[in-house]
Amino acid sequence: MISVFFICLFLTFSFSQFSINNSPSKIETVDGVAAVVENNVILKSDVMQQAFLFAQQQGVDPSKRPSLFENIYLQTLDQMINNLILYEVSLKDTNIVVDQLTVEESLNSEIKRRIEYAGSARKLEEMFGEPLSMIRAKLRLEIKKAIRVESFTGSIYQSVSPTMIDVKMFYNAFKDSLPASPENISFSVFEWPLKVDLTKEIETQEFLKKIKNRVLSGESFYDLAIEHSEDLGSASSGGKLGYFVRGSLFPEYEEVAFSLNPGDVSDPFKTDLGYHIVLLEDRVGEKIKTSHILKKIKSGDVDLEKNKLLFSDFLGEYDVYNYVEKFDSLCAHFSLEGSSFNGIFPKTPVSSLPDFLDKKSLLSTGFKDIIVGEKSLFLIRVWDYNQEAVFSLENNYNEILGLTRNKLINDKILDLINKEKENLYVEKFY
Repeated sequence: MISVFFICLFLTFSFSQFSINNSPSKIETVDGVAAVVENNVILKSDVMQQAFLFAQQQGVDPSKRPSLFENIYLQTLDQMINNLILYEVSLKDTNIVVDQLTVEESLNSEIKRRIEYAGSARKLEEMFGEPLSMIRAKLRLEIKKAIRVESFTGSIYQSVSPTMIDVKMFYNAFKDSLPASPENISFSVFEWPLKVDLTKEIETQEFLKKIKNRVLSGESFYDLAIEHSEDLGSASSGGKLGYFVRGSLFPEYEEVAFSLNPGDVSDPFKTDLGYHIVLLEDRVGEKIKTSHILKKIKSGDVDLEKNKLLFSDFLGEYDVYNYVEKFDSLCAHFSLEGSSFNGIFPKTPVSSLPDFLDKKSLLSTGFKDIIVGEKSLFLIRVWDYNQEAVFSLENNYNEILGLTRNKLINDKILDLINKEKENLYVEKFY
């Protein structure tokens, strides 16, 4: 499973372009090249912008602490160079396949995060100095790079197996700086996808048909998208997605969009995101420019009581409340069948649990009430709970093992980067 955290971290350190023109403490940047890695150019302005963002996150005012900000700038530049080196190395691995669905899911999540950080989509556009459609297009490429690099580094992760001696050496070296073990629970969860009421799907399609007819009658597609679209990334810009080449979007979306003539509006169709209508604005060969209106299928569009009854009948059939091993087996083998999710979560920090969970109710062992999520019902069994505690080899061996592995992986990656520098053209400019 692709780590969303890794992707966000990689994006933060690598290819993002975050304008500071409207930031609270404006900094004048100098155009020019900060570094070159093979055919990739890192601009001074991009490094400055990223460094400024990091400084903001750390509470550092560059105007008051210039020397500290200079250190942040240099660290940022080094990290951007390292990420580009890793990307160049990953291109040599022909076995890496970037899944488009993962790209789109990560893109939507990152766009949402950035909009929330900026305060609104319009403010985000002002920060970047370009429309949201262009931000999405650039960010999509960045995410593809991030996923490729993660896939590559994932193979390194698999190759590292710390010994007990490695763990003890790590603990003795870093025990004074190790954090306390966070409050955590160990639990099993079974996810039951909500079955949408067919009538709601029909209603959604009929609604979009009416929107299409309003467009055909002369109303602005873009104004209607602003008013009705539920795509957080594009609604505020009138549903505009900009130009994309074939293979960049959902297959269902592309199938419809490429069948249209410029100026045409599609009938409603379904993707994993919900129902869409699409306006084809332009097509040049295998490249299209589209706008869309999205209506999602939400938990409010299902008969919850009927779904709860079906779920309860299923659980009763297996008698999971009396035979917890059956429940754990169901979680491991049937929950979200076909994905890498196995339903078993040992020692998970309470602070990292999804917001829709009632965290207080999870601080005790046993089965919990059925939980209603956006797209699914959940049944959770908590089988262990631990309060915050100081790290020790006796009580936190697995956590320390993980930290040891991470350090060994980082060391191995840095060694790889340093060796690859000998084979690549890498130059920094001050």
